[in-house]
Amino acid sequence: MESSEHFVTFFGLTLLYSQLAYGLDFSNFPTLEEFLKEPMVNDDRIVGGQEAFIDDYPHQVSFVVNNTYFCGGSIISENWILTAAHCSQNVDPSTVVLRGGSSWRKNGTIIPIEKVIAHPEYDNPAFDKDVAVMKTKEPIQFSDTMQPIGLPSIDRAMRGGTEVSVSGWGRTEQGAASIPERLMDVRIPVVSYPECFLSYFSVLTRNMWCGGNFFLGGQGTCQGDSGGSAIQDGMAVGIVSFGRGCGQSFAPSVFANIAAPPIRNFIKEHTDL
Repeated sequence: MESSEHFVTFFGLTLLYSQLAYGLDFSNFPTLEEFLKEPMVNDDRIVGGQEAFIDDYPHQVSFVVNNTYFCGGSIISENWILTAAHCSQNVDPSTVVLRGGSSWRKNGTIIPIEKVIAHPEYDNPAFDKDVAVMKTKEPIQFSDTMQPIGLPSIDRAMRGGTEVSVSGWGRTEQGAASIPERLMDVRIPVVSYPECFLSYFSVLTRNMWCGGNFFLGGQGTCQGDSGGSAIQDGMAVGIVSFGRGCGQSFAPSVFANIAAPPIRNFIKEHTDL
């Protein structure tokens, strides 16, 4: 993988030279320090998915909107659910059927929703600030299978090479005809910002980070996992947002960065968390 690492470094220096030479203001470009010091995720492991138990992810919920599409979310307090804006924009709360407390997506406790609030600047620019919160009609009754997940402090860094856990009922392979009945989970490495930028240079912002095996691909997030959380150090650090395919080489999954100021401040403003 040494040649790949050299390529990333060379390409990064080229981009930085172009920025200086032509006076371009590319605020989302990786910095020189990131190119030279950020660890590159170049191990030869393919991290596969497996069946999971809700007891290990008691924050995990699922919801259907108008019986048309499926997303995930996370309990963050007795009154609030965290999810993705692209799952929740312009959604009437009465059309949401949200369930928690079960490893099986069609089982569990139905949690009625009173209010759905997507980030007002979602998708400006494209895919950016992909975060929303849902307020429950009644406080959630916590149990062994329904518990809140903590949130990171503002500007907490995501370091390339560290690992996160992601759970959900998304498709287990690209092009699959249906989503699984049973909760699945996967452990994936955080992709360094320079590598992520190589894959998504036209849309990546500082409010995002990537996860997956950058060079080899393998299991990652897929359709149906959207809105669920990536967990690290007992906290929800990312929201499943978008990607190019599912577990493809050079196309890692992209997460909304919960610690990024525009996202963390939005959550704080509406939930006081």
